[in-house]
Amino acid sequence: MVQKRAVRTRQQVLDAAAEEFAAYGYMGTTLLDVVKRTGMTKGALYGHFSSKEELAAALVEEAGAELSLRAARAGRPGPAAVDTLRETVLDLTRHLRQDARARSALRLAVEVPCLDRNDHGLVERICLPLARAVAQTQAGGGGPDGLPPQAVARLLMSVFFGIPHPVPGDDADAARRFDDLWAAVSAPAPG
Repeated sequence: MVQKRAVRTRQQVLDAAAEEFAAYGYMGTTLLDVVKRTGMTKGALYGHFSSKEELAAALVEEAGAELSLRAARAGRPGPAAVDTLRETVLDLTRHLRQDARARSALRLAVEVPCLDRNDHGLVERICLPLARAVAQTQAGGGGPDGLPPQAVARLLMSVFFGIPHPVPGDDADAARRFDDLWAAVSAPAPG
C-alpha cells in the first residue's frame, strides 16, 4: 500500500513538473511552482527528487525514452518508407500535443542538454531515425533525391515539433548546416 502511494506521488510530481517545464522552461520553473501545482508538501516532492535538476533529468530520461521509441518506427525499411515516415511524424506530433511530459522532455533537452545522460541527446535520438527514413524514402524513389537526409529530418523536427536545434559547434558546423538546409528548401518541387 505504501509503495503504491509512493509511486502515485512520484507520478503526480512528474506530471506537475512536466506542465511547469513545458510552459515555462527550466529557468522559469522552481520546485515551489511544482509543489504548488501538486498541492503536496515540499517534503513529498523532496522524498522523490532532491533537486530541480534531478526532477528535470527524470522527465528527459523517461519521456525521452518514449519519444525515441516512437521515432525509431520511422527507420523500418520497406516499400512504403514514405508512409511509415509520415505516420511516424504524425504519431510524434499527436503525442507531443497530448503529453506534457513529452513536451517538457524536448524543451528541457534543448534548453539544458546536460540533463540528458544518454550518449546521444534526445533531439539527435529522434532525428537519426527520421533521417534514416528520409534516406530510405529517397532510395525507394519516394522522395526528392539529392537532399541531405539529416537536413530534411531537422526541418521536419523544426516544423512539426517546434524544436530549435542546438547551436552549431563552430563556424564549419554552422556553414554545413546552412548549406544542407538551403539545399533542402531550395530544391525544385517534384512533379
